[in-house]
Amino acid sequence: MYGCVGILYSAPPPADAHTHTKDQEDKKKSVRCYFRKKIDRMTIKTLTKASSEVALASIRDQVSSGVKSNEQDKSLACLPKSVIDAWSSLPSEVRAALVSSEVSGSLHGSGTAAPTLTTSSVSFGSSASSNSTASSEVGAVSSDKIYEKDPHSGSDIVLSPLERAPKNVFEFIKTKETKNTQVVKTASSTVTTTTKVVTSGRGWRNVFTLPISYDVNMVPHGTLLNVSNPQLLEATGVHPEGYDRRFAVLDAEVDKIYGEQIRNYFASRNIDLTTCILNGGEADKRPEAVDKLLDDLCAYKLRRREPFLAIGGGCLLDIAGMGACLYRRGVPFVRVPTTLLSIVDASVGVKNGVDYCCAVTDETYKNRVGSFYAPSSCLLDPAFIATQDARNVSNGFGEILKLALVRSSDLFELLEAHGAALVKSRFASNTTTPEGVSDRIIDVSIQIMLEELGPNLWEHTLDRCVDYGHTFSKLLEMVPGSDIMHGEAVNIDGFFCCVLSYLRGYITMDTVNQVFSCMQSLSLPTNSEYLTSNLAWQSCKDAIEHRHGEQRIPLITEIGESICVSDITQEELDRALEIMKQFSH
Repeated sequence: MYGCVGILYSAPPPADAHTHTKDQEDKKKSVRCYFRKKIDRMTIKTLTKASSEVALASIRDQVSSGVKSNEQDKSLACLPKSVIDAWSSLPSEVRAALVSSEVSGSLHGSGTAAPTLTTSSVSFGSSASSNSTASSEVGAVSSDKIYEKDPHSGSDIVLSPLERAPKNVFEFIKTKETKNTQVVKTASSTVTTTTKVVTSGRGWRNVFTLPISYDVNMVPHGTLLNVSNPQLLEATGVHPEGYDRRFAVLDAEVDKIYGEQIRNYFASRNIDLTTCILNGGEADKRPEAVDKLLDDLCAYKLRRREPFLAIGGGCLLDIAGMGACLYRRGVPFVRVPTTLLSIVDASVGVKNGVDYCCAVTDETYKNRVGSFYAPSSCLLDPAFIATQDARNVSNGFGEILKLALVRSSDLFELLEAHGAALVKSRFASNTTTPEGVSDRIIDVSIQIMLEELGPNLWEHTLDRCVDYGHTFSKLLEMVPGSDIMHGEAVNIDGFFCCVLSYLRGYITMDTVNQVFSCMQSLSLPTNSEYLTSNLAWQSCKDAIEHRHGEQRIPLITEIGESICVSDITQEELDRALEIMKQFSH
């Protein structure tokens, strides 16, 4: 198989070249001799930095103008005046033909004119002889080239780094060989014809590794909005002296409770805080909310490297991340989660998004439009949880219990022993919970999330244990009038998957009962009238679409361990739904 790695165009000699005088021919021979010696001394390194045409053009320009670059100084000596005079006396078309023919002739080791099109062959074999052949051609230095095979098309690819950006930009040649075999049978014989087709393409590849680094900061309990704590201000970036304004998008409920305290924090430092107030409910997580944020950012005229604050629950943080990704093609933002659910879930990853209503299907799709866009930092103060009601605290435990079931039996034991008391006290200190337990639960949950998300931020791997509880819950949340919060839907999904694990023999009924008891102690729902056979089967179909052709449904094999399966049938779902009815939900 072959690929074109270099092309030279040689202009034909002028038709009237034979009419030149003998004096001109002598001058031409003199220049020809001089240039051949010069070209022989030029190194392959010089020719690989520029095409052959450009290299000779630099010689020609030196002769005609006397101007030399630093690079030319290294490889070319000053030309004698006699040669310059001889060269200048030649007609321009003769000089052009001479340059082309001499370059081609020198590269081929012959004084005769080169063909109009010259190609260099590159073998894609692994033998040493093949590689040495490639490296002997003009511009082909094997130590600089990268050879690979496209796993999808089967094409052989040769990548050559460009000089100005050798780690990022590569010129490539793609070559693919296909064979077509045709068999024709007649009464007397069978004729087999094999046709080999070699296709080749060229182009460039740009490679850039996006650096992602952000700190998830645990703030001393209850101090984030204390005027003596500089963390919130420092998170908004370093600005020139006298830059006395900041921007924050706030959840409407957060603004009611903490708005005055947030504004006083900045006012005490003589900073004017501009705020965008958005509703932070699940029903409000729509593109219109992103538009409102973008309008306010435009009016504020946020600078390109100026972080803005996003203070609220998970829906507000999703909207803010989407807006940050879109505004000026990306500006920094700081997450300040104010709910238990957002502290252990939305705040630590890089996913942002909104629900989308499709005008064609007239259906609303959960998180269908979004981005992978990291915050500049996160500030976590669990003191915000104290202002949540009991249902919202339980809602947050839905995500924590999910992590315990798939990754940590130790976390599960903490939830069994202390979860109910922490729901009642809203994560505050209480007489039945030892000191440090609430912090430990949050710490372990965040660490598990980061361990699972960190190596797979862009979800190139779709078998993800953190998707536990996120197969059937999506449609469950979207049922009109269902009034199911996200963590609640995740928990219903999670218990349904426990029953599926039991039906497959992965866990015993004792384990199912243990999980069920823990869920009830956390005041989490375990079933819904909207979890029907049709919804469950449609959820599996949607999972195949979302997870690229396979269900990839996480199921626990014991508390703290899980696998992903892709062969759940509708009959299994129906059997699991029947078993669900046996529990007192």
